[in-house]
Amino acid sequence: MNDHIHGQDASFDNAPRYTDERGGNTAAVCYGLMIATLFTAFATGLIALIVSYVAREDDNHWTNSHYTFVIRTFWISILYAIILGFFTFVIGWIPLLGWAIVGLMALYTTAWFIGRNVIGLLRALNGRPIDNPQSWFFG
Repeated sequence: MNDHIHGQDASFDNAPRYTDERGGNTAAVCYGLMIATLFTAFATGLIALIVSYVAREDDNHWTNSHYTFVIRTFWISILYAIILGFFTFVIGWIPLLGWAIVGLMALYTTAWFIGRNVIGLLRALNGRPIDNPQSWFFG
């Protein structure tokens, strides 16, 4: 009853949280830098990659899953960019069909990249680890 006076839901307090003295602020910044990569041609993504490699430690802290997730997101997106560049070179010159295939591949890659980083950002802000940081999809 006291929780409703302060405007909080009592069930929210029962959710497991992993925040402690080493919170997920650095992981959230890395996700922000990764999202900014869409506008900076991987420049901020490279900064996020370096920060993630430096911030990741050898213990089993919950933030390590985020750093692994950011690192994998960076390298997998580089792989997807190379594949997209190859297909653009090979079939991108074909009017309509080639353009459609390359466009759909670019749309998928962009949606995957944004979705993966937004999901990671939301989990970091809520103090929760990534369930499967080795995943190729959304963890």
